[in-house]
Amino acid sequence: MAGYTDLPFRRMCRRFGLHYAHTPLITAGALVYGNPDANQTLYRGDDEPYLAAQLLGSVPADIKKAAAMLSRMHFDAIDFNMGCPVRKVIKTKAGAAMMRYQENALLCLKIIRESTEAPVTVKTRILSENDPEPSVEFCLALQSLGIDAITIHGRLAEKVYSGPVASHIIRAISENLRIPVCANGGVFTAAQALQLANDSACKRIMIARGAIGNPWLFHELVHGQPYLPSHEEVCEIMHEHLDGIRQLYGERKGMILGRKIVQGYLTGRGYRRNLRDQATKISTWGQFREFHSLVLASPPGNNFLNPQITQIAQMNADISSASEIKDQI
Repeated sequence: MAGYTDLPFRRMCRRFGLHYAHTPLITAGALVYGNPDANQTLYRGDDEPYLAAQLLGSVPADIKKAAAMLSRMHFDAIDFNMGCPVRKVIKTKAGAAMMRYQENALLCLKIIRESTEAPVTVKTRILSENDPEPSVEFCLALQSLGIDAITIHGRLAEKVYSGPVASHIIRAISENLRIPVCANGGVFTAAQALQLANDSACKRIMIARGAIGNPWLFHELVHGQPYLPSHEEVCEIMHEHLDGIRQLYGERKGMILGRKIVQGYLTGRGYRRNLRDQATKISTWGQFREFHSLVLASPPGNNFLNPQITQIAQMNADISSASEIKDQI
């Protein structure tokens, strides 16, 4: 979720029920060598409750310095990412590539554990879609270093975000570890969250891409029923989100970063494609306000249904117990 889960994004999600959240990915090198974007990536609002810093890296010396720096920033936890499948991350032997270099992965994690008194968590992926043993053994090795919890994305690194989530592998990990195991992957609706929780035997579910353009997902998870935002509400939340981005990053950078955020709110809700495409030209706050006025005056009519939200309505009978996991959101 690099480039998404910054303060403005989290504030929109928290409004509808999010409590536990992570910063966007911060590489150890960016933190240690003073990348100017690091402060914005790690910025925490005074109004935020739980927030974990999400650390990425594969160089032990950088990991040690970065972990010590994060420890002094008073985050609620340090989450070490061993699951990012992006090519440029894999090339550095970080993220999901660490599962192929397990000796270095364990060394880096050991360094983090020794560098902070804060809780340390890990996010990783499965190593096989069919055989749980490699994934269980790797996670047991991670647990032995004293981590406090682990999140498992139920897909292979090479599958990125495609294909089914191997919830049975997550279940095997959960049944063999004594620390909390959080299931992740493919959750865009409350029904899918409940299904993953049941299939994986996990009481904790991590939401990622499902929240892009849809902070209302957290309301659905908390209350166990569909939430269909009105056209006016979509426009209101989109405007507030973009205003927060402008304040955090400045006008020019913020509006360029905000283009994909706008697309997230409008895609799949029946808005005309030629209207959505105009978001790619936004570079100033004035241009966004003109675009926002145009969107507000162009409701999608009878097509105002996100396909993912439609799925919730169709499966409403199956998600009545989704509130069982609300305390873990």
